[in-house]
Amino acid sequence: MPLTSLLVILSLIRATTTTTGMVVKAVLDEKQYQTGIKIADEQTKEWNIEKNEFQGKWNYIIKPNLK
Repeated sequence: MPLTSLLVILSLIRATTTTTGMVVKAVLDEKQYQTGIKIADEQTKEWNIEKNEFQGKWNYIIKPNLK
């Protein structure tokens, strides 16, 4: 289905199902966010990021840091 509007996108996300019964919720966040914010390399090194072997720049999991 073509992604022609935000309503279509939200509807498709909300219709997501799994065999284990996971419930997916999606809402539109219309807040305006500041752009151009830079994050120091030191901060990102603290994140627990697991990059996928295929296209790890775009496919990754951010896991909680267990301390």
